[in-house]
Parts: sequence; structure tokens; C-alpha cells
Amino acid sequence: MMLTNEQGFSLVETLFALLLFSLSFTALMHYQQALGLGFQQQWQQREAWRNAQQRLEGQQMPGWRFTLQARSGPSGCQLLSARATSPAGRSAELTQLQCPANRG
Repeated sequence: MMLTNEQGFSLVETLFALLLFSLSFTALMHYQQALGLGFQQQWQQREAWRNAQQRLEGQQMPGWRFTLQARSGPSGCQLLSARATSPAGRSAELTQLQCPANRG
């Protein structure tokens, strides 16, 4: 006597579901890795801006490369440019115009 009222999933259906799950999981892992890398690069860029600002204020962070250039600006002011480069290679450059306080 043959039973025609079988229940459950066939082997092909199970393998296909496993394949879909594996592909979805792999795609999500790549997406998570890309998000992590983007977050790390954004953090390094913010640190570069912050360290360039600190260099304009006369401070330096160890492990970073800095350049500070001063050029003459209008009306006796001085144009300062600070560039900060992280150990990972991220860099930021800020320029500030400094004028004498007693220009009266």
C-alpha cells in the first residue's frame, strides 16, 4: 500500500533553502564589513580634523605627521595652514587667518 499523503520538505527543497540562507548570510556579512570600514574611515577623518585644529592651537599628537605653514595675509594678518596625517594615511588641512589684536 502506497501512502500519498506525505508531510515535510523534500531534500531538494531543504538544500535550496540552505543555499538561500547561506547566500543571504554572506551578503549580510559583507554589508556589515563595509559598514565597519566606513565607520573606521569616518572616525579617522574626524580625528585628522581635530588634530589639525589642535596643531593650529600649538599642540601635537604623537604618531601623527604635522606640517604648519605661515604666510602673510591682508592688513598685517597671518595665514596659518596646518595639515595632520594619521598613521593610516588619513589627512586633513585647516587654514586660519590670525590678525593682531591691537590693530586700532
